[in-house]
Amino acid sequence: FLMSKYNLHFKYRAVLHYHQVHSQQRTAEHFNVSRTHLRRWIAAYRQGGIAALQHPQATFMKTMKTNAKTRLSPTNPTTKKPRRN
Repeated sequence: FLMSKYNLHFKYRAVLHYHQVHSQQRTAEHFNVSRTHLRRWIAAYRQGGIAALQHPQATFMKTMKTNAKTRLSPTNPTTKKPRRN
């Protein structure tokens, strides 16, 4: 299996730092990571806590699929949109 470039402790420290300074740019620079990585870690942490930081991409993709399935129709907000194939 693939080994993550950044370990759990590193990701968690970056997320905590972001919550203190409220700046993705400053946090990314401080930890020398891309803002894309940082955004994924923040989103994963919001979705599933520290455990989600183990595999943030998997958590993010699962959330995106769930959101796509439950989109509501603009004409009738109680019905789901038909899925396109």
